[in-house]
Amino acid sequence: MATGAPPKTFISDLRPGRVATFEATVAKLEPAREVAQRSGGTTQVRHGTLRDGTGEVAFVLWGREVDLVAEGDRVRIVEGWIKDYKGRPEVSLGRTGRLEKP
Repeated sequence: MATGAPPKTFISDLRPGRVATFEATVAKLEPAREVAQRSGGTTQVRHGTLRDGTGEVAFVLWGREVDLVAEGDRVRIVEGWIKDYKGRPEVSLGRTGRLEKP
């Protein structure tokens, strides 16, 4: 058995309540906006859509993450958290995930 490359996960495989690593293209980005934090102060949030050959999924970036990508960028989400947002899956980086540009 070959080692090195992780098993391929696709957007169609994503399920809320799980962590996933996958590659996709940034299909759409909304403008960043300021939101109040529970702990006081504000932070930026930015919503968008990721796409691969199997479908699309919503994603959200917080704080310093909002400026990491532009529409059309190819990205790898590493250990992204999949949550249920308004009845549909949404990806965020959570506490341990990260966004890479392969």
